Amino acid sequence: MIYGTMLITGCGGDIALALARIAREAGAVRQLIGCDIHADHAGAAFFDRCELAPRANDGAYLEALRRIVIAHGVDIIVPMSEAEIAVLLAAGDLSAFAGVPVLTANRLAIETGLDKYATFNRLAARELGVPWTRIVGEAPPLALPCILKRRRGQGSKDLRLVNTKEEVEIARQTRAGDLWQELLLPEDQEYTCGLYRSRTGETRMIVLRRRLQGGLTGAAVVADSTPFSPLLHGIADALQLNGSINVQLRLTADGPKVFEINPRFSSTVRFRDKLGFHDFIWSLLESRGLAIGDYRAPSPGIRMYRTADEVIIG
Repeated sequence: MIYGTMLITGCGGDIALALARIAREAGAVRQLIGCDIHADHAGAAFFDRCELAPRANDGAYLEALRRIVIAHGVDIIVPMSEAEIAVLLAAGDLSAFAGVPVLTANRLAIETGLDKYATFNRLAARELGVPWTRIVGEAPPLALPCILKRRRGQGSKDLRLVNTKEEVEIARQTRAGDLWQELLLPEDQEYTCGLYRSRTGETRMIVLRRRLQGGLTGAAVVADSTPFSPLLHGIADALQLNGSINVQLRLTADGPKVFEINPRFSSTVRFRDKLGFHDFIWSLLESRGLAIGDYRAPSPGIRMYRTADEVIIG
């Protein structure tokens, strides 16, 4: 056991449920507490207790989180959403909240990943592969068609393909501050990459070629990480990475180009854990100052699929 009582936020969501299962299977925790904005979810089947908490952008969020931590004697907090991580960052509570450690990647990785334009700028400055990116309202897109996406928040929300000058003008009036971004092709060359750098500076990676299904990775195959290794090592260097992040990219005719970095555990975290890439457990161990053991990358070609499951509560 690594921790006594762990709090995982957003406990009704797919990532939180995956982390709860990983923690149980690894015997990493004695008690699992969850919190979410509502109670109509499957969390009760995986957590010892699920509490209610307001949304991260609610002024009462931090105080509600504090009450939950104190009430249950929580000794590690794992925030799930980028909105929650952003609130903790702004409050100066990224490393610890209410005297309890918060499990995230390092501050620079968080600050960069939360802002997709900052991601572009930091990687471009290192001459790492990125699509051209411009701020809506400050500069027009360099070419059409292109992608229109949020500058902050979950990248897949409000993402649109923009084809015409008329659509550009509408977006200029309604989406100022968001981003134009190069359309990366081909579509079937999308990869999600787990990237972990330990406190000793060892970099570990896993690359999955994925197929999206309802906004999530529905199927994936392990890819050879060799063609992506220089880019991923460069990203870890640029972010002074400590901990786990997720890098999303497409392999184009000009090489791999990163279109997003998620500064949190990914929806593929349980896929990866089953393949030996135990980034959640490594993060827990290192937060305790414990060794993380060796890593042997899985063989390319291994396939995995997300399946439905039925949970009965009551």
